[in-house]
Order: sequence, then structure tokens, then C-alpha cells
Amino acid sequence: MARGLLYFSLVFMCFMFAQMATLIWRVIALTPEFASQGFSMSMLDTTKFQERWMELSSNGNVIALVSLLSGVICLALLLYLVYRWKGERMRFFLALNMPKLRPTAIWTGGFILLFAVLEGIAYFLPEMDSAFMEKIMASATNYPLLFFGLGLAPAIFEEFLLRGLLYGSLRHMLDKHASIAITAGVFTLVHQQYDWYILLLYVLPLGVFLGYARAETGSIWTSVWLHALNNCASMLLPHGS
Repeated sequence: MARGLLYFSLVFMCFMFAQMATLIWRVIALTPEFASQGFSMSMLDTTKFQERWMELSSNGNVIALVSLLSGVICLALLLYLVYRWKGERMRFFLALNMPKLRPTAIWTGGFILLFAVLEGIAYFLPEMDSAFMEKIMASATNYPLLFFGLGLAPAIFEEFLLRGLLYGSLRHMLDKHASIAITAGVFTLVHQQYDWYILLLYVLPLGVFLGYARAETGSIWTSVWLHALNNCASMLLPHGS
């Protein structure tokens, strides 16, 4: 388990660094003043750069590209590390086998019901509206990039990182329920762009549901599918997670 947690920490730190580096690249590339100067560490401390950073950090096109690039790079790193560790057992460890149609349909129906309940709560609690997602959607113009960058890529990378590497590592010593609970907690903590009540009332229940979907069907692709479905639905209904 210790080795798996070490790999999890390494991939997560690389993901955070890749996101930051990619966003810095986009800030410079989309700001003529910075592009003409070239990159320097001192630039990062200027008020102009910080203002531009805050502006583009909620721009739909920029965030979708940042998410897509960082997700693809770090997914490749994750698969490499797990393969070096588990070899031919990687398929079992990450639960890469395709799920059967019937349980997938059942879990999809359960997700639709959960999503409807959470959206109902959000409807009666206006404070559940996500200003972050609303800004993303209002500024987005490249919708194919938005689908791949915010709908598909995060679903694949986060599921492989959390319900794949982390969950599989925890299962070396913990039972299914404890592993799902810890994974859901970490899933909640990594979504700090949302307010605490959204994390508690939306993200955490979603994390628990995705964990059981992966465990009960024996396939990571079930949780990837449901996570992607959630992301795409949330882009159509911005007050979701």
C-alpha cells in the first residue's frame, strides 16, 4: 500500500505542477505584453500578471485546454508507474475490464436519480449555485474543447487516479467500504474550486456513489462513464459540480 500511496502522491503533485505550468503558458501566450517580454520568474510577482491570471483562471477555453493537457500527461505517467509496479496485474489492479451492460445500466439509472435529487436540492438552495462553473460556461466559445477538456479528460484522469491507483492501493490493507470512504474524501478535497456546502452536499455524495459503482461492477470504466456524464450534465446546468 505504501508504494501505491507514494505513486499517488507523485502523480497528484505532477498534475498540480502541470496545471500551473500550462496556465502560466496560456497567460503569457494570450497577453501580448508578456509574450513580447518572454518568461521570467519576476513576471509572476507583478500585479498585472496576477490580475491576468485571475481573469484567465475562470475562462472556459483556457481551463479546458489546461485540464486536457495536464490530464493526458499525468494519465500517461500514472499508467507507466502502475505498469512498472504491477506488470501484467495492472489490468486487475486498475479494474480495466469492460463492465457488463446490465449492471452499467442499473448504476446509470441510480446516478440519474442521484443527480436529480442533488439538482433538486440545488434548486431550492440558491447558494448551491456554482459561480465558478457559470463563469466557465459564459466565457467558453470552443465547445468541442470544452467537452474533451472539462467533460471527458477530468473524468478519465480523476477516476484512474482516485478509483484506480488510490483505491487499489488502499485495498491492499483496508476493506471495500473504508477504501471507498477515504477515496471519496480525497475526491472532495481536490475540488477546492467549489464552496464548502457544494463539496459537502454534492461532491462528497458523488464520490461515494462513484466508488461503489467501480467496486460493485469491478470496472473503472463504470465510474469513468458516470463521472463524464456528471461533468457534461453540469456544464448544461452550471449550478451543479
